[in-house]
Amino acid sequence: MNVRIRILPALLACVLPVAAMAQSPSALPSPSPSPSAPPAAKPAPPDDVRMIRYKISAGDLPSAESILESHRAEKGEDTDYLLGLAWVARGAALTGDWKAASRHAKAAWQLAESKLASPADYAANREAVYALGTAIEVQAQAFVAAGKKSEAIRFLDDNERSHEKAPYNLRARIWKRRNQIELVGQKAPEIVAEDRIGTAPPTLEKLRGKPVVLFFWWEACGDCKAQAAVFRKVANTYAGKGVAFLAPTRFYDAAEERDAEKSRIEKSWKDVYGAPAGVSVPISDSAMLRYGVSATPTFAFVDRQGVVTMYSPTRMTEERLSAAIDALLK
Repeated sequence: MNVRIRILPALLACVLPVAAMAQSPSALPSPSPSPSAPPAAKPAPPDDVRMIRYKISAGDLPSAESILESHRAEKGEDTDYLLGLAWVARGAALTGDWKAASRHAKAAWQLAESKLASPADYAANREAVYALGTAIEVQAQAFVAAGKKSEAIRFLDDNERSHEKAPYNLRARIWKRRNQIELVGQKAPEIVAEDRIGTAPPTLEKLRGKPVVLFFWWEACGDCKAQAAVFRKVANTYAGKGVAFLAPTRFYDAAEERDAEKSRIEKSWKDVYGAPAGVSVPISDSAMLRYGVSATPTFAFVDRQGVVTMYSPTRMTEERLSAAIDALLK
């Protein structure tokens, strides 16, 4: 009996601390520390061109100009400076500050031109080509805003001639801006097909007396593919009302790759667009250039007299597209 009494306190001395630890996690031994994680990488410094675009999208032209000024002081008139300058010119146009728009556009135009002295420079300086196109467009807009429409047209024509050996996209941007200024109300430029998908397309002259919708597209264009369902629906709806539809495109690849490219165009027209019945697909580099198709899709609407009533180098909702066609039918 006495032995049991002496053993009990010893057992309690062992059990009580364990029970206390079970009820109090803080009393448990701490786990062995894991190896420390490597320090987080420092964030990359902000891209000045991206920051300028953010400010422009917010309508904050002064901040965009300040970023550009700081970039020039720190890094000089490098490629990013030229791109930023072009974006600031565009931002000034968007905010209606035409004095600033013209000033920045002229500066971007001069700097871009200095980097594009020969045809080989166009391939090596794509940023300069982009900036030059933006500068030309903004300067033309500034002329129009000042009530100098004829001066804007002369400016665009001079640049189109002086850059006749420039890449297609630059020349198409010049024509796009020219079309936005004066194509509406003019006779629709004829579409001369160099090739075609499906049946031979009618000329605009032969379609005289019918409203015509021109849908310019590119088989690899994401916006065009997103437009496809609406275009197919509208074409199927209005074809029965006497509206003619043409869907011009062009070859974008090198000449030796045209067989493969034409196969892709045919496949895209069938699989993505559903090849709407009665819609011809002329392949025409000259038409795409003349209609200023620097961005796809582009729409042009032609009335029964062959005159352009609307020009839209954008995607369109079903509502807007239908409204434009209804206006042709009135």
